[in-house]
Amino acid sequence: MSEVKTKKTIDLFETKRLKKAIEEKPLDFKSIIENTDLCICITDAKGYFVAVNDNYCRVYGYSRYELVGKHFSIVVPGANVEELKKLHDKFIQDKYEILRNWEVVNKAGQRIKIQVDAGYTEKIDGKPHKITFVMPE
Repeated sequence: MSEVKTKKTIDLFETKRLKKAIEEKPLDFKSIIENTDLCICITDAKGYFVAVNDNYCRVYGYSRYELVGKHFSIVVPGANVEELKKLHDKFIQDKYEILRNWEVVNKAGQRIKIQVDAGYTEKIDGKPHKITFVMPE
């Protein structure tokens, strides 16, 4: 009997719960993003990492220190950088993004397929931020 591989999908109930928790308790956003199985990063309006959880670091092979303060394009294949920068800017403007699948690059240069959901908040420091929820396939 052959084994059937099922594609992992992001838990949209969990992303909704986390978005709501951050909106309700923005000062606790770092502890909120750590208490989930999802990989999460938070970027500012210009695309720089403000926070990443341990799961995100594990998937990408970077330490928190190597990511926070850096531009999110560090995990984007070179050919897609400009497109994804524009999409990030559009998200900050529109405050909305559909669930998507992407290919990213980890620290070792290996390509990884992921599924992504996103949320918008101005509750962290009173400024626009993108909360990105990632599920490796």
